[in-house]
Amino acid sequence: MSLLQEVWQAVKAIGTGMATVHKRVYEEAPTEFYPYVKPDLPPVSVQSLALVENEDGSERCIVCLQCERACPAQVITIERHRNPEGKGFLIDRFDIDLVNCMYCAACVEACPVSSIVTIQDFEMSTYDLQTLKADVDFLHEQARRARQWYSPKFGVEIRTEDGRIEKAPPEMQPGGLAEILKPAEEVDS
Repeated sequence: MSLLQEVWQAVKAIGTGMATVHKRVYEEAPTEFYPYVKPDLPPVSVQSLALVENEDGSERCIVCLQCERACPAQVITIERHRNPEGKGFLIDRFDIDLVNCMYCAACVEACPVSSIVTIQDFEMSTYDLQTLKADVDFLHEQARRARQWYSPKFGVEIRTEDGRIEKAPPEMQPGGLAEILKPAEEVDS
């Protein structure tokens, strides 16, 4: 390729870039006024973790340690003791270091009873990193404040006004109505 052709290609590429920028100057900016307009995020997005209790206030977590074993960053610490009143275990300590957490949701995937869930609480900024060491009380409070949460086993669950926990309607679930409207032969295969 000659020098003249290379110069022409460069000028043409610069012209194309400038034309694209010129078109975008007059378009509305895609930004949102964040503190005043909250973003509409999908329910499966992971911003924080919570520990859900049953409707009656009893512990949903069976302290099986699956979440602690599944965590690739090793930020979950659980201590337990045998339940003196019957079978199973009781929680002595359940801590998550939210500073070092990768928010990969491996713990959520590993939980057999969907006790640890993802919630849409991304407004946890703080000047003191020690406040991001989540203990069992903090994780329960996160779940009580959340209006909805996600786990792979139950999908999206919501807390009703009277405190009951229900499965969210199909349009709120991952895949939404598209999953419901699939033809039967597509679902079976």
